Amino acid sequence: MSVEERQLRSDAQRNRQRLLDAAQTLFRERGLDVGVAEIAEAAGVGRGTLFRNFASKEDLIAAVVAERMHEAATRGEELMDAEDPGEALFGLLREMLGLQQVDRALFEALGETWLGNDVIRAAQARIVDVLGRLLARAQEAGAVRGDVGAIDVLVMFKGACIAATSYAHVDPAIADRQLDLMRASLTPVPGAPRLRGRAPTLEDLGFEDG
Repeated sequence: MSVEERQLRSDAQRNRQRLLDAAQTLFRERGLDVGVAEIAEAAGVGRGTLFRNFASKEDLIAAVVAERMHEAATRGEELMDAEDPGEALFGLLREMLGLQQVDRALFEALGETWLGNDVIRAAQARIVDVLGRLLARAQEAGAVRGDVGAIDVLVMFKGACIAATSYAHVDPAIADRQLDLMRASLTPVPGAPRLRGRAPTLEDLGFEDG
């Protein structure tokens, strides 16, 4: 690759990231109704550049959501060798809840149909993979009961997100309370009965290869 080609590729990558950053800020502040012209202007590029990177506004939205999910997954990777496996798992969940609250308007506006988007599905699969590995470490260390899976944890986490959104006006610490409740529920109790049924998997959710 020539120097000129590398420069063009670098410029294209910078423009794409500017668009993602601008879209994320505007979506967070004003919701998903922001127009593409405003996003392009905020990013300092033309509409043509926007549509060269993202075929539609929906593709841009999906890319913003996926980027946030990949950031969480990357953070999980960084915690994989943490000294305390239990704290690594619950620390990631705490950080993920914080991210979800910061970008609440964005995530709330996405209906279930968005989960069928290939870009978002790939990011979700990565989150589940990272959570699964952190969970396995925590289970091996005896910090989490052995009969739960990553999807179980995500289902509980979604409940914590809903509580944090719906009841923050009742108690600003509701999010912390729900995370504490999750941890208490997942902590092994000697003599406790095993959970009924089996832990759901990505395949159960329609992911062919998990």
